[in-house]
Amino acid sequence: MTTRSENMDLLRKLNGGHNRAAKKLASVTNSSYISKMSYGEMEISDHQAREIEKILQLPCGWMDRDNALLLTIGETEFKILSRLITQPLLAKEGLLSFLSASTNANP
Repeated sequence: MTTRSENMDLLRKLNGGHNRAAKKLASVTNSSYISKMSYGEMEISDHQAREIEKILQLPCGWMDRDNALLLTIGETEFKILSRLITQPLLAKEGLLSFLSASTNANP
């Protein structure tokens, strides 16, 4: 399965099951294709991924990241993310630059 198919399966669960998710995404594809996308039997195109994000009011690129990882993070990581979410964009960008620089300096 791909990241997009795993996220499609996650979206079905987060939106009240397959039928409810399929109803919300009816303008993108049909119920059968949503199942196939969720099981990795059918590719989710870039266009479809962006439409799904738009319809479900998700940030651009949501379908391309490992969202299930957030379900398994530890307590410390959760606390960091909880605090980070409330920070202004400039602070977030500064932290990202700092972490990127420290990661590159210490391979």
